[in-house]
Amino acid sequence: MKMKTMLSIALVLAFSGTAAAKRFETDVAIEHAAGDLIPSTLVTAKAAAMPGMNLETEVVRFSWVLPLDQKITAQQPFVRESKEYWTRVPAAELATGTTLHTTAKGALIRLSPVSGEAKSVQPISADDIVLHAQGKAIQGRAAMANAADDAELKMAGTDFPDGTMAFQLRDDLGFGAMTLAMPKAASDYLVHVYEPNSAEVLKLTMDRIVASHGQTYSVFAEFNDDQLVDSIDGIVSAPNGASFNLDFKRATDGRYVAEVTHDALAGVGPGLWEVHAFAAAKSASVQRDAKTAFSSSIPRAQLGAGAKVVHNDDGSLSMSFKLRVAAESRFEVRGTLYGIDNGKLRPAAQASTAAMLKPGNGILELVFDAETMAKAGIRGPYQLRDLTLVDQADLSTVELHRAGLRVARER
Repeated sequence: MKMKTMLSIALVLAFSGTAAAKRFETDVAIEHAAGDLIPSTLVTAKAAAMPGMNLETEVVRFSWVLPLDQKITAQQPFVRESKEYWTRVPAAELATGTTLHTTAKGALIRLSPVSGEAKSVQPISADDIVLHAQGKAIQGRAAMANAADDAELKMAGTDFPDGTMAFQLRDDLGFGAMTLAMPKAASDYLVHVYEPNSAEVLKLTMDRIVASHGQTYSVFAEFNDDQLVDSIDGIVSAPNGASFNLDFKRATDGRYVAEVTHDALAGVGPGLWEVHAFAAAKSASVQRDAKTAFSSSIPRAQLGAGAKVVHNDDGSLSMSFKLRVAAESRFEVRGTLYGIDNGKLRPAAQASTAAMLKPGNGILELVFDAETMAKAGIRGPYQLRDLTLVDQADLSTVELHRAGLRVARER
């Protein structure tokens, strides 16, 4: 009798434990929205870990509460507005004079020895410069509103190449084509012209902030609110030094567009990829260069179509995501939980989970623990936004769903 009683109690406790651990379970589909990053192809080559990084092998899960006034805005592609250009001038040309085009008073000019020659070049001073403007040859400082030599630039904390000099033209010199000469030039120089007072602007942006391997991205260039340019070209440069030419075409909205199929495998390396555009306009009297950057992604895993969401009796909320894994790595899923507070939806908590996954099918479980849920101060229905899959080996964003999941209130 005693044995039967103990067995009955054990069974009751077992079933009670099951009920307490899992209160309400449902399958929820991932929603899609404009601007989502979704891989179109998976790469089986294993990612090399970032220099100095040792990947954790244990499963890690954590969640935390956001401040009540937390504002979350979707990151947008950066728009570069350029009033500047660069030109490399051979020593022989600089010695006799090179033509610079300016479109406003007070242009800032910087001369830097070409990187490979910087260490062997003697610093230059304002007295080494001769400027030809308005039909006159003006020696050094007489043409400059202010100037800074190599030592002064270093004291200001700049990281320009050794031997760099910078100066600003006097306003009374006006603007237009001018000739800059440095008779003692012993090497090639990179000349940078920046016109803070100019109305001539080249804008450069992209249609995304992360480019996924195998997908096509767009680069947009715009001159003075869709004015025509004489010429425009550009390059994309990868962290490993690889570069790819851009072919701009004028679109119906007046912008210039270049379409590029992203070959992330050809430019593997830590750091951002850079986009450069070079334009000339108004019979070459306006020169503009612009630069922006983007992150590169080599997808080695992909989220499934949805998640299994569980409301637990202890108040925690868990979401299990199935993954298709093509190459072993440590993958992370993260997201922001929104809920109802005083009748309004607000971001209240974030969670992250990471684990080593081998090729095949894998699972990552995102958990908002009971303490986090209690302190978050929200109730359902919930939304998990900015659902993100990260490859921790190279710190790249593999997948992003801005809308994420809509989670019904627990029954």
